[in-house]
Amino acid sequence: MTTSNELVVEGTPWEVYRVDGVPIHVKREDLSCPSPGPSFSKIRGVAAHIAKIKQDKGIIPIGVLDTVHSKAGWGVSYICNRLGMPCVDFYPVYKHERFEDGAVALVRHNQVMAQKLGAELYSLPAGRSAILYHKAKKMCEDGGGYMMPNALKLKESVRETEKEVINYTPKKLVGGTWVISISSGTIAAGVIRGLAGMKRHSELDVVVHMGYSRSLNAVSKYMHDIGGAWITNTDFVDEGFSYKDKIEYEVPFPCNPYYDLKAWRWTVEEIHTLRQPVIFWNIGA
Repeated sequence: MTTSNELVVEGTPWEVYRVDGVPIHVKREDLSCPSPGPSFSKIRGVAAHIAKIKQDKGIIPIGVLDTVHSKAGWGVSYICNRLGMPCVDFYPVYKHERFEDGAVALVRHNQVMAQKLGAELYSLPAGRSAILYHKAKKMCEDGGGYMMPNALKLKESVRETEKEVINYTPKKLVGGTWVISISSGTIAAGVIRGLAGMKRHSELDVVVHMGYSRSLNAVSKYMHDIGGAWITNTDFVDEGFSYKDKIEYEVPFPCNPYYDLKAWRWTVEEIHTLRQPVIFWNIGA
């Protein structure tokens, strides 16, 4: 592994694990962010995006909206800490997470880590993400800050992930079946963009495993639009999970129970139906 500008790790390792004798080649993108940052592959795009904001606008507050189990605030606060930018982590709090006087009774681990990296925490009554984002954006910009896009849907994440695919994928793995877990689909769009520019990409299948159920048409359109490239043999797997669902399953490497772990279980269960080699892109969301 090599570290670029001490912000992100380029060339995260490939590891091989066997399931019923079938090798699965795992891309450890959960290692793309150095400690004390999170296991969060969107960090590549976050780093590039905030560095550009600093270059264009100088040192200003950077706002970010978290969800219940998002690592967005932790990741953004890590980059802000490294670049000397103030960070405000807006996060949802449910009624049962407050005391009677309104004070927050529970601060989740991801917010604790963001705070340790210097972020200011700002709690919002839980509700629809779009509404919370509008409130957070207004507060951030009224204070002279810049609000990161909701769900960190960044074109920089697509471009930086594309580079990781192109620069560090062994030629023997450009084929077979690529399994990618998604939330918004931003990282998967970058992987697909990288693969689409390679020779032999027509010889591979892409399986996009949805961490939670929502409109397939909307997700597909978003991935097409932000990625600007596509692999013909791309299938989506929706197992009907809700956003808050997590699972427990044995896995030989760190795996997020809301996203990657669901995709890993599916891969193990379907291993004998998948075209080899089998590639698992561990996003570490």
